[in-house]
Amino acid sequence: MGIDGRNRSSMVPGLMGFAIGALFITILSSAPAPKSSAAPAPSFSGVPSSFIEDELFLGPQSGDVPPARRSGYVYRSNSYQDLYDKTWTQGGYPSQSCWGCRFAPDVINKIKFHTVLDAGTGNGALVRLMRDHGKSAWGVELSRAVLEKECPDMLQKGYVEPGILTNLPYEDNAFDLVYSADVLEHIHPEEVDAVVKELVRVTRRHLFLSISLKGHTKATGNDDAEAHRHTMLRPKTWWDAKFAQYGAVVNREMHWAMQEKDSHYTREDMRDCRWEGSETEGGKYEVCIVDNKWLVGRREQENLRRDRCITPANNDLEPWFFSYRKLR
Repeated sequence: MGIDGRNRSSMVPGLMGFAIGALFITILSSAPAPKSSAAPAPSFSGVPSSFIEDELFLGPQSGDVPPARRSGYVYRSNSYQDLYDKTWTQGGYPSQSCWGCRFAPDVINKIKFHTVLDAGTGNGALVRLMRDHGKSAWGVELSRAVLEKECPDMLQKGYVEPGILTNLPYEDNAFDLVYSADVLEHIHPEEVDAVVKELVRVTRRHLFLSISLKGHTKATGNDDAEAHRHTMLRPKTWWDAKFAQYGAVVNREMHWAMQEKDSHYTREDMRDCRWEGSETEGGKYEVCIVDNKWLVGRREQENLRRDRCITPANNDLEPWFFSYRKLR
């Protein structure tokens, strides 16, 4: 046999092996997949998977362009601006206090966003902190007096402005995140729908809020007036339903990551328990005080409180957090 014959005969086993291997792969690929004992993929109750892809809804993640203004916007105030002008400028709230600054770094690290509105910014300290972290941050505040007194530089630059939450000056979907720290408990019941609708309207995706659920308050000097300014106390489930009514659903992962719970407290540990809320709107809920040291505001202020409120039904400690995603 010549060289060509020897080469052909040596190729036969290789070709046969290749054919058998191809047939084996074909059989395997056509066989039904084995059943898995792993849990099925989570269901989002019919919500398209694209709705949970946050980055699809965010704006540019750099730059510092002022938010677009709503056509025809006219500034308005409300009936209780004078009350909060006095509260901010006559000792009701400490100068440069910042309730939301205590947990803002956690929000920055857990939610992707660049543009943010601080709804009820007070003295603008939260806007300043967000800008220190490279965010394009803006604020709106009922009290013009506190903006003029404590952050005139940001007022002049347009980073903060006077306004009310029922009438925001911005276009739809203007911010990646709407942030609000212990503000909504101060609005009046007849304003709730308009406020929630506006907050959802101007966010592209995220809302993160703390809303106080307590009627208790820490007395400031000889003035106990603040105790009567939590005019909108409703249970957490009621707020969740209200935001859902306007198209924002609970971000359960973020709430789980942020909300502090403590189940070790017993009834003997709790004192000054009160029933808050409304029988006709969400029902009554209980809030108690427990001994629990915690820092309020910015860490450098060293504002240490020795007691804290808790909702015994779910063991949530204040501050009570609310996190939502806008569905679009």
